[in-house]
Amino acid sequence: MHVPRATKQERSAQTRAQILEIALDEFSARGFEAVSLRDIAEQAGVNHAMIRYHFGSKEALWKESVTYLFQRLRVEVPPLDLSSEQANLDELREYIRNYIRYCARHPEHARLMVQESITGSERLKWVAETFIGPAHERTLNMITGAQQAIGLADFDPLTLLYMLASVTQMPYLLATELKYTHDRDVLTPEAVEAHADAVIKLFFRS
Repeated sequence: MHVPRATKQERSAQTRAQILEIALDEFSARGFEAVSLRDIAEQAGVNHAMIRYHFGSKEALWKESVTYLFQRLRVEVPPLDLSSEQANLDELREYIRNYIRYCARHPEHARLMVQESITGSERLKWVAETFIGPAHERTLNMITGAQQAIGLADFDPLTLLYMLASVTQMPYLLATELKYTHDRDVLTPEAVEAHADAVIKLFFRS
């Protein structure tokens, strides 16, 4: 059977996505200052000049990578609106479960935010204003509605938001420590689902 070859535009899009994913891994693991465009080009198997041509400076590539990251989050974990009386407990549980699966698939997301928070960079201010702030506004509305309608734990919504973020992300930030200390692989599908069950049981009153 003949398999059609990818078009030039499709190959370009695939290369671009690969570069962005490698950039995210590098920036999240080593920090912005320690990473060079040449490092990323070498891992992607492309010419250093190609990255400069498509993305410009290292900071521009960083911003493109973060934009890609948050777009991917919205695709893989579509936001819920649980601020009304129509709020559904099963939908909220599934949303949290999907987010935990996302954290397991993409630990570089939380790692990148930790890297930038350590230095308090202007880059972090840009991410906060462009992506995190608007996302948190939606999530806080969701939490408030869920507390009133379907029994989510009755804490200060912002406190609860960061508690949820911590407990959903931390096993995947510390996956290597857990492996070395307790010989537990938290990235298996069974372990991810068990963690989701535990988080849901912890935060819901019923």
